[in-house]
Parts: sequence; structure tokens; C-alpha cells
Amino acid sequence: MPTFLSCFPSKQSQITEEDALIRSSTKSDECIFCNVSKGVGFNVIYEDEELIAFHDRTPRAKIHLLIIPRHHIASSVRELRKQHIPLLNSMINLAITLIPNSSIPKMGFHIPPFSSVPHLHLHVFSGKHTFIGKFKYPISGSNDHKGYGWFVTPNQVLNTLHQGKTVGTGRG
Repeated sequence: MPTFLSCFPSKQSQITEEDALIRSSTKSDECIFCNVSKGVGFNVIYEDEELIAFHDRTPRAKIHLLIIPRHHIASSVRELRKQHIPLLNSMINLAITLIPNSSIPKMGFHIPPFSSVPHLHLHVFSGKHTFIGKFKYPISGSNDHKGYGWFVTPNQVLNTLHQGKTVGTGRG
């Protein structure tokens, strides 16, 4: 496939469930999120052995955080399977802990080809979105069932995975 079309799925780029399990848990020189630290300019606000949270470099809301697995578990939400549900729950719980107000923050994942960094990352928002943020992070569908959009909530992902399905841009 020509490089300029590489953002579209092809038979070569589709992964199997086995591939998703084998995904590298080592750092990749090509993945900027595999090297997140305060020392390389990230505004890290939380880290433990499993997760890292930091401020987005181009915030699209009053508070815009990213929560990532420390290790390269998956390049995107498309690669997640049922066995990743505990990881997702940890990411959701951390998001709720980090946002200072009492309401549950808006959260979600971009679905490729609409994601910019190939390392699983959860967007967490609090406060009003910027003009661009309203268009870049739209939620479609209901609370539990995904619509046709490119931004999916953690609940929609969990519901899809509990059904043994994978996340895509189609209705789910």
C-alpha cells in the first residue's frame, strides 16, 4: 500500500488476537509515549508501575490529561481485547482520581486512523472544551453503545470488549 494511504486499514495492517497479546511491552524508539518522563519535557502529574498521566501539550479543554500504560501494550483502542479490561478499569479509576471536581470527567479514545500517537492513550477532560476540542472529541452513540464516530468512551469500549468484539469506527 502506498505510504500516503497508510492511515487506512489493509489486510497487512489488520492484527489477530494473538498479535495483540504478543505486542511489545518494551520501549520503542519510534513511539514518543514509550519515553514519557519529566526529563524529556512532559508535564507528568502521576506515575506508577502500570500507568503514567500527564498534561496534553495542546489542551482542548480547561484540563486535558492523557493517561497511558507505562509499557507499549497496544498502539490503539482497536488492538484491545477482553483481557485488557482490568487495564481499562485502572485507567478510568485514575482519571476519576486526578480530576479535582466531584463529577465524572469526559473521557475517551480516538480510533485510528484518527489518532496521532500509536500508543494507547486515554484523553481526560474537565471544564469547557475549546472550539477545536468540540469537533475533535465528539462522542456518538449512547453511554454504553458506540455510534459511528472516531472518539469512543471507556464505557463504550468496555461494553464492546465484554461482548468479545473489537473497537472500530463503525457502529458497535
